[in-house]
Amino acid sequence: MEYTVKQATEIVGVSNTTLKRYEQRNLIPPVTYTKGGQRRYQDIHITAFITLRKLLKGFEIPIAYQLMAFAIEGQFNQANWIIAKEQKKLVENKELLERHREFLLAFPSHSKVIHKMRIGELAKYAKVETSAIRYWEERNLIESIRDNSNGYRYYEPHEIRKTVVISFLRKTIYDLEEIRKVVDGIKEEDFNGLKKHYSMVIQNNEKQLATQLEAISFYVQYCHDLQAN
Repeated sequence: MEYTVKQATEIVGVSNTTLKRYEQRNLIPPVTYTKGGQRRYQDIHITAFITLRKLLKGFEIPIAYQLMAFAIEGQFNQANWIIAKEQKKLVENKELLERHREFLLAFPSHSKVIHKMRIGELAKYAKVETSAIRYWEERNLIESIRDNSNGYRYYEPHEIRKTVVISFLRKTIYDLEEIRKVVDGIKEEDFNGLKKHYSMVIQNNEKQLATQLEAISFYVQYCHDLQAN
């Protein structure tokens, strides 16, 4: 079946400019033109557009574009490896987030015995380098107090909790500014907000997995259609 640009935009749900950009980037099969210079799309093009939109929802833009380019080039094995790598990232994130969440659920019970610590003690407790703690303090994520009697810096229980949380968050997808938003909301004896945050992140991770799987199913069918043409 043949489709005009207007029909294609209505089916795919994007603008003419967007369709043209995909074509210029060679993300879809070659398009035919009428004698008057009007683009005419076939079923394979509509499938390509829909597949690309699905991929963009489940993957980062460079990954989605690369998968579409590999499909055009017939490099299906390379595409499969990219998909496998991206799926592995989601699994690793899920496992890490679940470990962190379990830790936080238990944190208040054993945090009661925490006393103030010097930087070396805190580094060992949070399983990070002292240089990391100094850096976080420079960025105003945590604070220390100076003991004028001996000149040592100490960290109070609340700052110790924050340091542990930061050390865990740094191992996930968050940058320092995102971490700041989380730790700034931590109250002395209230980790409910942080637990809620983790639950939300885990849910988003599962949602992304479902979105990726849907995109992959469309991509597999698209690749079959390309081979059949």
